[in-house]
Amino acid sequence: MAHPLHAYLALLDDLRAAGFRCHPIRDYFTGNQAGQGAASAGEDSDTRRAYLRHDVDRLPARAVAMAEAEAARGIHSTYYFRCDARGRFPEAAMRRIAALGHETGFHYECLSRTRGDRVAAVECFARELAACRAIVPVTTVSPHGAPLAASSNMDFTASIDAQALGLLGDATDMDFTDMLYVTDTGGTFGSQYNLRDHVAGRNLDHPIAPKGLARRLIDGDERRIVLSCHPERWAVGRLALLEASAREIALNLLKLVLHRARRWFSPALNRSPSRVNGAHRRPFPKYS
Repeated sequence: MAHPLHAYLALLDDLRAAGFRCHPIRDYFTGNQAGQGAASAGEDSDTRRAYLRHDVDRLPARAVAMAEAEAARGIHSTYYFRCDARGRFPEAAMRRIAALGHETGFHYECLSRTRGDRVAAVECFARELAACRAIVPVTTVSPHGAPLAASSNMDFTASIDAQALGLLGDATDMDFTDMLYVTDTGGTFGSQYNLRDHVAGRNLDHPIAPKGLARRLIDGDERRIVLSCHPERWAVGRLALLEASAREIALNLLKLVLHRARRWFSPALNRSPSRVNGAHRRPFPKYS
């Protein structure tokens, strides 16, 4: 499943019309460090807030299109970039998005890349973070779920000293006890194919389209949300939308096959609850 870019922009327009202020992830950490509990000094702590996060897994041109559309609306969000196995980042897209005033960050997958070797993963993280910072500023990071890999990056934060590395924090370490986490992982908001991308706290637990999500957030009187979107899923043009949907269907089928294979060959996984950042993972759905 994929959505047209204009549906995402309409969602932002609806949220702003309902009084939400849109922020990059760094505003959450700088506000908390200042002891304000808000994104900017002098603002009412009851202001409705949407922290916007974009994980750029592939197709960086779509991230640029999304970033330009947000900037045209006066919105600044956070774009997290991952590198390939050789440490190469999409430099042109990163510099363009940073020039638009958006926050840029590092989207890491060091634990899955080192096959669960935490010592090697810490070294990999520091090396790739430095390479990312050689291109754009980085003060916050986020994990790549890597759903096809055996090792999950979602619990890697405890392995690093964020302060020593000059980081404000990890996007998954926000306090979600009173903040709703909404992600399009799996193809749409609240997707049943979202295997790893959950937080310790409040998660959207059922599929919902962008227009319906706006009503859910507004009518539900949500005060603070994190809206996490992957730009590759928000296409412009019918052909691009069909391509994105086909790729998502194929990926979700592969997730299903690998998940069932791992459960078959690792019976211990069925006897103990999996946890991601302290939160129980939802069981993978059954299909007829």
